[in-house]
Amino acid sequence: MSFTVQTLEFISENYMRNDRQWFKDHKADYEKLVLAPFAELLQTLAPVMEKIDPQLICTPKCVSRIYRDARYVRGGAVFRDSLWCSVRRKKASAYDLVPEFYFYISLEGFGYGCGYYRTSTAAMEQLRKMAFSGDKTFKAAKKAFENQSRFYLAGEMYKKNRFPDCKSDILDWVNRKSICLCYDSADPQELFSDSLFARIAEDMLSAAPVYKLYAKMEEQAAAEALAKK
Repeated sequence: MSFTVQTLEFISENYMRNDRQWFKDHKADYEKLVLAPFAELLQTLAPVMEKIDPQLICTPKCVSRIYRDARYVRGGAVFRDSLWCSVRRKKASAYDLVPEFYFYISLEGFGYGCGYYRTSTAAMEQLRKMAFSGDKTFKAAKKAFENQSRFYLAGEMYKKNRFPDCKSDILDWVNRKSICLCYDSADPQELFSDSLFARIAEDMLSAAPVYKLYAKMEEQAAAEALAKK
């Protein structure tokens, strides 16, 4: 079951009403129109995630809650106007910064990708070391990115170029505070397409070398931190 115009209509009406009782009365619609497509997407992605990294958790539990965090409501909107799923390894704590595969849907559009919401300073330092040394994992990730046209490279850039002497072809990677591969679309027909889930799975698989770079960044950052203790 793909996402439909009714999916967006439900998210919009639920957000605008901001009424817990209305949501409770229409929970069956939520499960059918919102949760069911997410579950099917994750089912489509599961074998791809297993192939990329057996430690990735890809189940319906990866879908965000439609309720906003009660700590930030304070009389405002109780419900979200966007939802997402995040496929990643099990986190040691809620504060861990880990790479993930993600998909989101909102009233403005949808998108998906592979990367970090926020990358740790230690992990980014490892990326730079690999980029400057010509590490084969970095080269494979860079090549995979350059051989596709779906994703763009995102993440906060330093306002001033910190590496004026480095090669221009790696500057977009190293002169960042955080990093992520992203695809965004405001085309509802693409969102409603029966072929979207298969396309996402194909694109996620193409991003595997970049995910492996993230994994190596994390492993080396952890090893370096342990060595300093």
